[in-house]
Amino acid sequence: MKLEDYPEIMTPIVEMKYPNENICLNEGIYTIKWKDKVFKSEGSLIFKWLPRLTVKFRGKLGNDFNYSWIQPFETDLIVEITCENRKISLKGGIYKIREKEEFNIVCSITPQIEIGQKEINVEHVRFEIANLRSFLGNIVRTNKSGIKNRIKFINTESKITIDKYANFLELNHNLNEIGGYQLLYTGKLELNSKKKISYEKASEILDSFSYFLLFINGRRCFPLFRSGINDNYEVWSTYSPFFNDQHQYVYSWASDSGNNGLEKIWKNFSKLWKDLDDRESIKTILHWYTEANSSSGNIEGSIVLIQNALELLFHWLISEKMKYVNLSEADNLSASAKIGFLLAFYNINPSLPNEFDSLPKFAKQNNIINGPESFTIIRNCIVHPNHKKRKALKEIESRAKAEALHLGIWYVEIILLKHLNFKGTYINRCKSLKYINSYEEIK
Repeated sequence: MKLEDYPEIMTPIVEMKYPNENICLNEGIYTIKWKDKVFKSEGSLIFKWLPRLTVKFRGKLGNDFNYSWIQPFETDLIVEITCENRKISLKGGIYKIREKEEFNIVCSITPQIEIGQKEINVEHVRFEIANLRSFLGNIVRTNKSGIKNRIKFINTESKITIDKYANFLELNHNLNEIGGYQLLYTGKLELNSKKKISYEKASEILDSFSYFLLFINGRRCFPLFRSGINDNYEVWSTYSPFFNDQHQYVYSWASDSGNNGLEKIWKNFSKLWKDLDDRESIKTILHWYTEANSSSGNIEGSIVLIQNALELLFHWLISEKMKYVNLSEADNLSASAKIGFLLAFYNINPSLPNEFDSLPKFAKQNNIINGPESFTIIRNCIVHPNHKKRKALKEIESRAKAEALHLGIWYVEIILLKHLNFKGTYINRCKSLKYINSYEEIK
C-alpha cells in the first residue's frame, strides 16, 4: 500500500507539550455567586495535574470588588460559577482570595465538571489518555511516514479507536525523567450502528474501557477530556478528574508485540461488564490488583491485597458462577485450597516457577509442596501476627516475599486471561524477574 492509502493519525483535542503542564480549558468573563453576592471576574478554568488532578478557576476581580465581604475565618465559601461563552455552570469553593496577587481569586471546582449541552446526542466522542504504556498497532499516516500507532477495540455495539501520539517516544522519555502525568494517546468512541450516542451511553462504555485499560496497563489511566462532537463542533465536554495514577514503572502482562490479543479480549471483557454482579467483582479485583502491582502497601501489604483478589476470584467464579461448591463449602476451604482449585480449573501449573530463587528454598525448608501453599503461608504470617508467626515472618528473606507477591499477582493475571478466553502473547512476570521480556503464548 502507498502511504496515502493509510488512514491519517488523529489530532489530539488537547495539547500538552511536557509532563504536568497545566491545561487551560476556557477563558472568558465569569459570573460568580457567593451567598447573596454576585460579581464578575475575568479568568480561566485550569486543569491541574499536581499535587492531584483538579480543576480550578483562576481569575482577576474588578477594582470595585469589596474584599471585606470575605472575613478571615469564613467557613461557607461555596460558590456558583457561570460563563455564557460555553454555557458553563459549575459549583466549587473559594480556595484563595487575595487583593494584591495577580490572580486574586482561585476556586476549586467540584466534580462532575460538565460543560455544554449533554442532553444532545452526538456522532462520536473524543478523549485523551495519560500514562498508558506503549503498544504496537496498525499503521496510520503522519506528514512524514507511516507508524504503527492505532489500536481498535470493537465489540457488538461500539468501536473505540486510540492513536498513540506521533511524538510518543519523546513525550514518554520526558515522563520517565520527570514523573507525574503526560497525555500520550488520543481516542474516539462511536457506535457500530452509526447512530448518535447519548452522554449516558458514552459514559457507560468509557467506564468499562477505563477498567480494561487498568488491566492492560497495571496502573489507572482513565480517559480524560471527553468531548461529544457533531459536525466537528464540540457539543459537550466533561473535564472531571477521572482516576489516574502518577507515572510509576510496574510490570504488566500485556505485551507490545503484534500478537498481544488486546483487540479480541476487549470483546469478552465487555460481555462480562454487562452483568452488574460481574462488573462489581471485576472492579474490586482490579482495584486490589493495581494496588498490589503498585506496591501501595509495600511488599507485605500488597501480598494481603492480592490474596483478597484471589479469594474473590474463587467465590465469584467457582462458587457463584460455576456453582462447583456451595457457600458453606466455600467458607470452609482454606485459602491455599481455593487458589489451588482456581489453578486446577483453569489448567495452570501449581508448581513454583523455575525462575524463582528464594521462594523455593523457603518452601523446601518448610516442607511446602506448591505455589499456593507457599504464598498463603507467607500471607498468614503477615495477617496473624502472634509471636510465633512474627518470628517466622522476620526470618523469611525479602526476596522470597517479593517472589511470593509476583506469584500472587501472576495468578490473578493468568486466571483472568484464561477466563476471558485470551489467545495470544503475554509477558509472564515470574519469568521477567530473571529474564527481560519473558513472552509466553496462550493458545
